[in-house]
Amino acid sequence: MFELKISGESEARRLSQEWATHTVSLRSPHSARDNKKTGQSVCFYFHDISPVHESIDSDLKAATSEQIQEILEFTAPLKSGDKLLVHCTVGVSRSPAVAIGILCQHGLTPNEAVKQVCSICPSAVPNEHIIKLFDDLFGFDGKLVAAASWEEISKILYGSR
Repeated sequence: MFELKISGESEARRLSQEWATHTVSLRSPHSARDNKKTGQSVCFYFHDISPVHESIDSDLKAATSEQIQEILEFTAPLKSGDKLLVHCTVGVSRSPAVAIGILCQHGLTPNEAVKQVCSICPSAVPNEHIIKLFDDLFGFDGKLVAAASWEEISKILYGSR
């Protein structure tokens, strides 16, 4: 299995240059577009929202299933020895959600993927919309949504209460 790091924008440039062999950047649509899609790096533009927010404010853009599919196409060839950096603005919502999906793509169960991401990023609050897109794409019938719920994440981080 490849190595994984999740970060915010403040650490991303250094990690991408000094550590990562592959980088998935998740940025706000209003940020400067570098349209970077090089061999080892891709960038996607969407807000940390769900589609319901788009109906309230048309300037907000949620992730799409097409973007999720493109991310999976980029990460499909990852192998042992590769180092994947997934980053967004803060590194708490979009990037953990995408990292969970990528780990599922590479054979982890939803519960295993969520546990691994929580061990890498204890402040993770995965974006529910992105998790649902992965759940639908993989045909998990709600298992990924349930595993990545705040209730389950709080059990992982703080134990059962």
